Amino acid sequence: MNRRYKALRNRWIERSAKVSILAAVLFPLCFYGCVRRPQAFPTRPSPDVRRILESLKQCRNDLKSFRGVGRVKTGRGTRVKAFRMVWIGSQPQNLRVETLGPLGQPTLTFVINGSNFFLRSHQDNRYFKGDATLGNLSRFLSVSVRAEDLFGLLSGQPPILPFHHAKIRASTADGGWLLSLHKKWGRLIEKMWLKDDAKGVEQVEVFDCWGNLQYRVAFSEFHQMESLCLPHRIAISDTHGPLWSLTVEKFWTKVSIPDGAYNLLKQVPKVN
Repeated sequence: MNRRYKALRNRWIERSAKVSILAAVLFPLCFYGCVRRPQAFPTRPSPDVRRILESLKQCRNDLKSFRGVGRVKTGRGTRVKAFRMVWIGSQPQNLRVETLGPLGQPTLTFVINGSNFFLRSHQDNRYFKGDATLGNLSRFLSVSVRAEDLFGLLSGQPPILPFHHAKIRASTADGGWLLSLHKKWGRLIEKMWLKDDAKGVEQVEVFDCWGNLQYRVAFSEFHQMESLCLPHRIAISDTHGPLWSLTVEKFWTKVSIPDGAYNLLKQVPKVN
């Protein structure tokens, strides 16, 4: 009886072991079949990165001078301020920006003239002057942006930081491309989200030397102006949220620049 019992028990153990092994093999396969696989983007030829960057740089070079009128919002939460702004710019990176009060009087004048910048507060008649460096400008603009990039943003152009090599890949399944710029050793410094035709930039992210996000720019409400398609809304944010946004009401290209426009003491005629 004991021998028969031991034989039946051994047979049951063998069958249980086989079932366990079979389950261990088949269960992961069943689970893998049930899991939704990541959606693959349609295979399509990638645009030529060199041509894209050359086209973006050419757009900026073609915009020799410009003038704009719009409304700006700055700050976060309950500290948001809104005001009217006018600006004028010309190559190479000369810029004059004035914020206006309720009656159209200038309240703040900001000038970049080559490698220098000037700032005047009309309310208390205070003046500031310094080199137009990244560090100096960030103190007044609340964002670490270079002088040439501020010039580009106010003309509707994305910043293009110095880079060593570039990569591009599809960013969405229904169109659009992601262009990334890298320094040596593969360090990421900038991302650009392009439209599906790869001819316009909808969003930019700029990173510091440690790979941390410095700021993000979103371009929207594009309008065709001559051979250029320029955004009429530009919003800048960082990891903590919005910093400032600009809604362009009027914009002109190929404008004549008044004499002394980049002299801080010169009163430039306002645009209605």
